[in-house]
Amino acid sequence: MRLKDFIENKKVRAAAVIITAAFFILVLFFVNPAVHRYYPACWFNVLTGKLCPGCGGMRATHQLLHGHFSDAFILNPLVFIAVPVIFYAIVYYSVFLIMNKTLPEIPVNKVIIVLSSIIMLFFWIFRNL
Repeated sequence: MRLKDFIENKKVRAAAVIITAAFFILVLFFVNPAVHRYYPACWFNVLTGKLCPGCGGMRATHQLLHGHFSDAFILNPLVFIAVPVIFYAIVYYSVFLIMNKTLPEIPVNKVIIVLSSIIMLFFWIFRNL
């Protein structure tokens, strides 16, 4: 099998997505972002001293992986929306590649995008007051 054929193989691509996601989940589970400085800093926070909507997201996801839901919510409540959406996207893509089937899509339209943007903007403002 040629390298090009190997890379273009749908099952290989799905396996790569799943293995990469599992790797990052395991790293985030075992390496606490609140303790270790291996993770990148938020440039918005470094430059302004203010929190962006994503600040605390990795620490919150680490807490979620350990079952500490209230701690995760305090660090960044948006992870309760982002983590399931990202997980579903990985499952959706993998099922599509492996079984050539499509799962129900997450509805995305102008209204959802505008509402999500407004919620994120208000979250960004109010967490810095």
